[in-house]
Amino acid sequence: MDRKKSNTSITIVSVIVVVLVAGFFLYKSGVFGGAAKGKITVYSIFQEEDARKLLDKFKAETGIDYDVLRLPTGEAVTRLQTEMGKPQADFLMGGPADSHEVLKIAGALETYISPNAKDVPDNMKDKDGFWTGFYLNPVAIGINEQRWKEKYAAAPYPQTFQELLDPKFKGEIGMADPATSGTAYTAVASLAQVWGKDEMLKYVAKLLPNLKERPKSGTEPIQKAAKGEYTIGITFLGDQIKLKNQGNPIVSIVPEAAGYEVGGLAIIKGGGNTAAAKKLMDFMLTNEPGQLYTESAFSSSVKPTVPIPKGGIDIKTTKYNKTYSLWKAAEQRKELQDALKDLK
Repeated sequence: MDRKKSNTSITIVSVIVVVLVAGFFLYKSGVFGGAAKGKITVYSIFQEEDARKLLDKFKAETGIDYDVLRLPTGEAVTRLQTEMGKPQADFLMGGPADSHEVLKIAGALETYISPNAKDVPDNMKDKDGFWTGFYLNPVAIGINEQRWKEKYAAAPYPQTFQELLDPKFKGEIGMADPATSGTAYTAVASLAQVWGKDEMLKYVAKLLPNLKERPKSGTEPIQKAAKGEYTIGITFLGDQIKLKNQGNPIVSIVPEAAGYEVGGLAIIKGGGNTAAAKKLMDFMLTNEPGQLYTESAFSSSVKPTVPIPKGGIDIKTTKYNKTYSLWKAAEQRKELQDALKDLK
């Protein structure tokens, strides 16, 4: 009898062990949602403070912790292409959607159509779900009003890209390098679409003597203009409004032919926590993250239910290039960047 009880006990314990082991592996595989726990790794083209605000909120709501690495657009694209086959991150946050198109074509992104993307306009998301738009931001000419008065008195501000060729602006303009910055690439890609590739290249060649520098990061020119290191920074409008709302003497002009960024979100193919990446995509496409970001970065949300932030600008009231095609910009990216590298 005792032996029978002992055998029964052993059997019960064995079953429990098998169930626990199986349950553990099912949990880790995501069948019970376990893969969405733990930690998600995010490459962010957003400014790090903006990314952390959103990811902290995501963590509070889901319990999913995160690591975030801030990268300029060009570096993020290169890094993700290099890491294909052994991805080191799960999610790409921000950056112009033409760069997401490049990654889609390379096979670096995972397809996922979030149920929360229904009200995102068709021209602001990939139809197969490889990336989804999050915000809109046109290129603008940002001017330090105080330095302008010191150097140019009451002269009118430049209203067009062509006016930036005036020799009086030698060393007074900052624009990032289009080879590394999504901001600068959006600017030149839009000019190529409006004027043609050859005219755009001639324009950039004439602009180069007026550039104080060509940093890697697209936000750096307006940050340095705000500090008075030079007068003009060519960046996305939201970066300029943000600095203005922090008390800096910045005025912004969105000229005709100014392209715009559809800031994208994407899941990285083969990442270690795709289940959590899908949860993050769903979260980002709700109203609260959209509002948090627009209030911090002063861009416009792609979702019609998210209002223009206080102190922000409705880009529909500007002269931005409404015909700009991010798909064409993606298609021409290598061709234009290679041609621009030859300019000294």
